[in-house]
Amino acid sequence: MDLIHVNGLELRCIVGIRSYERRREQPLKIDISLGLDLSTAGRSGYIGDSVDYSTVADQITALLRFREYRLLEVAAEEAAALLFAAHPMIRQATIRLDKPEALAGRARTAAVEMSRNRGAFGATEEVMDYGVRTELLRSPEGVVERIEIKPGASLELKDEFNRLECIVGGPGRGRLATLSAGMQSIYKAEEKTIELCRCIALPNDLSDA
Repeated sequence: MDLIHVNGLELRCIVGIRSYERRREQPLKIDISLGLDLSTAGRSGYIGDSVDYSTVADQITALLRFREYRLLEVAAEEAAALLFAAHPMIRQATIRLDKPEALAGRARTAAVEMSRNRGAFGATEEVMDYGVRTELLRSPEGVVERIEIKPGASLELKDEFNRLECIVGGPGRGRLATLSAGMQSIYKAEEKTIELCRCIALPNDLSDA
């Protein structure tokens, strides 16, 4: 299996279970390894036959800044699910999340590394009036799904929870939008299918430590 790597992606976000971690952003470093077949891209020279690592970096950055995770484990799981939803070519994903300030004065960093195969999520597919909805991950904290809106169909989305929406195919491809609870988004597929990935943040009552 061939690999695409994104190493040392840096951002600041809310992550952690302690009260002081919930009040301020802290640095996070991310390493991503994606397993897929790159033989076609190696011959064609066409980015559409591969996975654009710049797009991957944008998607993971948007997810981690949007979600305000408590556990790195949950962040890594959702990140892997989002990448599988956004990029059908990916067969395997390894994600390492480092919190350099987690053990300040005691250790250089604390980290979680997680590897997942595409089949690990047991995706469920539903045929809808507008096209197809595939749910890749559902946990007490969030949902990751892929939506395909067929030509001639439209879809209005209005959730009671915050969400991230990424257009990964068709008109508007590459657009990322973070929407607050109650905000509406409308998608109209005219001549081409619109492929959309979403992460919905579900409320939880986990108390701060």
